[in-house]
Amino acid sequence: MPEKPYAIVIEDDPKLSAIFQKAIQGAGFDVAVDLNGDKYPSLLDAAEPALVILDLHLPYASGADILPIVRERYPNTVIAIVTADLYQAKSLPALADHVLVKPVSMARLLKIAEAAKETV
Repeated sequence: MPEKPYAIVIEDDPKLSAIFQKAIQGAGFDVAVDLNGDKYPSLLDAAEPALVILDLHLPYASGADILPIVRERYPNTVIAIVTADLYQAKSLPALADHVLVKPVSMARLLKIAEAAKETV
């Protein structure tokens, strides 16, 4: 049986990160979660992610700072920014593949996850 694609959810809202995790696992991914923005370096070291869901506002890091790190290290990873801040979201699309505005559409998230599996 082939290995599942790997996804990382970096989201500080515990309920929302759990919803993202469950949805992406249901789409066939192994999912790691960083609730504070302080674990992502080790999660990036674990394996190349096919998908990263990245909140912009985190307790220990800025998603805007994490975004170029992920993009440089893994240029083929699908990155979806999650934010309620429309102004900041509009400034980052050059590095992100998708911008999901809160409240996030689960149908759109699952479409992104399915497309990300194709990049693996």
